[in-house]
Amino acid sequence: MYMFFVREFNDIDHITPVVWKMNLDNFPVAVYCLNPEYDIRGDYRLEFLRKSGVNVNYIFDEFAQGLGPVHRLLRLLSRTCFAVVNRADNKSHVLTPLFSISRNRLRKIGKKIYRYSRRKFYDVSWARSIIEQTGTKVMCFDHVKPKRFVVKVLLKAAREKKVPTIALPHGVFIYTNNFVRIGSTEDSRYDKFNRFDAIVTQNNLRKEVLARAGVDRDKIFVLGSTRYCKEWMRQNKSILPRTAKLPTEDRQGLKVVFMTTRFAYRIDVDRMLKTFDILAGIEGIDVVVKPHTRTGKEAIVYEEMPLANVAEISSVELCEWADVMLVIGSSILIESLVQHKPVLYLKYLHENITQYEELGACWIIHDEVELQNALASLQKDRAALPYTEENVARFLSEIIYGGAEERDVLGDYQAFIVNMAADRSFSTTAHSDVL
Repeated sequence: MYMFFVREFNDIDHITPVVWKMNLDNFPVAVYCLNPEYDIRGDYRLEFLRKSGVNVNYIFDEFAQGLGPVHRLLRLLSRTCFAVVNRADNKSHVLTPLFSISRNRLRKIGKKIYRYSRRKFYDVSWARSIIEQTGTKVMCFDHVKPKRFVVKVLLKAAREKKVPTIALPHGVFIYTNNFVRIGSTEDSRYDKFNRFDAIVTQNNLRKEVLARAGVDRDKIFVLGSTRYCKEWMRQNKSILPRTAKLPTEDRQGLKVVFMTTRFAYRIDVDRMLKTFDILAGIEGIDVVVKPHTRTGKEAIVYEEMPLANVAEISSVELCEWADVMLVIGSSILIESLVQHKPVLYLKYLHENITQYEELGACWIIHDEVELQNALASLQKDRAALPYTEENVARFLSEIIYGGAEERDVLGDYQAFIVNMAADRSFSTTAHSDVL
């Protein structure tokens, strides 16, 4: 069994293509969700895998044998809490304040039950039994911290059983400066990645960042981006749910989508909110805002903005709809560039440096006046761009194919995972004290 673990929207985006490829080629694969709060039934990618014959389940449900009646009762209670919360979140526009409070209480109860169960039931012996039951050949995680969920015990059991562990990307790394996120340090990077037997990155940029943090360079492999390779992008468009109605689709004007970035990535939030006000006042354009998929508690910032919030609409569909994309530090601009849409990079809204900025693959905007002038220019001629197709192609080659033009990304991922599973000579030294 080739076992894959997921937990949130972003890592599912990048792991699904690998599972799909391996399942097509008749490798025994399974996907288990580590996050009891995530609604796996409501995820179109996981549902696609399930319909394709892949076993997709919560790890806590799949491997509950022998944990006893108390565990079954607690699991039922926590599952019920999270199921109600997910259903409420899907209908958040009709929630009353009272029901909203009840939803938050249910979430807290569900979390408390899960945390207790994690301490009481989900130990190394439980993780070891998973490997023994399934004949696991390799365990594939995303770039997750070992302390999250039950990753720690799974890594320890895998090391005991000499089962290779691989960390697969959960996003595309596009920053060229150090410490792009508040609280990020070299020590935290080392601690996060060094416990895996192999770490896969999409580009050399990310490899160098991890190597600089002290992660063994020989453990880091550049294989490109599964999410943005041509093979998966074609497949993804064919399964993408298209039931949403964009709020401005019947109106005329330049259609603009603003893709935001998590605030921890050194974002000037106040200036971003002022930019929303400016955009709302420009005639002849229709602007919508897509908050980052991991916005979390930051979502409250978007509640009073003067622009339409399209958080529930897929980024792919938004890219197809848009005439122009506005980005700060989001890798979704890759989708836009592949679709040949103008991309305005709002450099003035954050303190980091991006690879697409350095390679000149977008229209760099340094202040609000430049933004207004750029949009006015695009209203007249959407093809009048200050960056070249050559720069875009160079950036896409590096970011999607790891610098190897037109490589078989999914084939390379599959071969790497299969070879790791067959090779039991990987290092099993150290780290047992910290696992």
